[in-house]
Amino acid sequence: MKQIFEYTDYREWLRDAFEDFKQRKTIISWRYMAMKMGADPGNLLRVSQGKIHLPLSLIKPAAEFFELEGKEADYWAEMVYFGRAKTDADALQHYERMQALKGVSLKLLQKKELEFYRHWYYNAIRSVIGICKFKDDYQGLAESCTPNITEKEARDAVKLLADLNMISTDREGYWKVNDTFVSTGGNWRSQAVRAFQHETIRLADESLDRHQPFLRDISTVTMTFCMDDIQLLREKINAFREDLLRLSQEGTDDDTVFQLNIQMFPLAFTKPLKEKEK
Repeated sequence: MKQIFEYTDYREWLRDAFEDFKQRKTIISWRYMAMKMGADPGNLLRVSQGKIHLPLSLIKPAAEFFELEGKEADYWAEMVYFGRAKTDADALQHYERMQALKGVSLKLLQKKELEFYRHWYYNAIRSVIGICKFKDDYQGLAESCTPNITEKEARDAVKLLADLNMISTDREGYWKVNDTFVSTGGNWRSQAVRAFQHETIRLADESLDRHQPFLRDISTVTMTFCMDDIQLLREKINAFREDLLRLSQEGTDDDTVFQLNIQMFPLAFTKPLKEKEK
């Protein structure tokens, strides 16, 4: 099992630690662990599944159960606080403490990279700069976003993008994009990237009322598949997304920034029912 310092998601560590503990002990189950920690077995399992958060009262009992001491115990606690953080400031504070416990100094660039994913309009403004000539009309830049943002938010966004070297100025003082696309990649474990997902999903929901139908395409479909088909479905979704990115890259007269969200998630599991039929 990886060292605890290699984790940022406390639930992932809890699952791995439980499996590792099972291999080393003769008697271990979620019920047994819950009993030792003074927790509800069902709730502890739901914590590991990401359905609810670990109560703060169980941070210390969990550390004692898994025999965490010193910096490992402190890191475990900060990881839980990080996962439970309700504001950007709290999340960053606990993330910095996690890095310090690992002996790593969180550089300013790392902070700014985290910040990039905390607000949807950073990526939107970067895309706007990529398809129009922009120098210093921050009010116009703010009003181009839908929903509108403030002039200060637009200024702060341009400064952040410049600090991250995502944009730079040309000889005439106009901003230009240094790279064509920003992708979160296939790993969505980062807390900051999850926040970005939440924001864009929220914007999609608001778009139903904010934008006329001809400006959007929001559709849903319910399907059934075998769990073994998940990887094939992911590959097809990735291929579709890459086709659209390629089409966007080939455009020469683009005038609108669009957000494409693709969500696929389970609505029902029939395994328990099928087992009862046997």
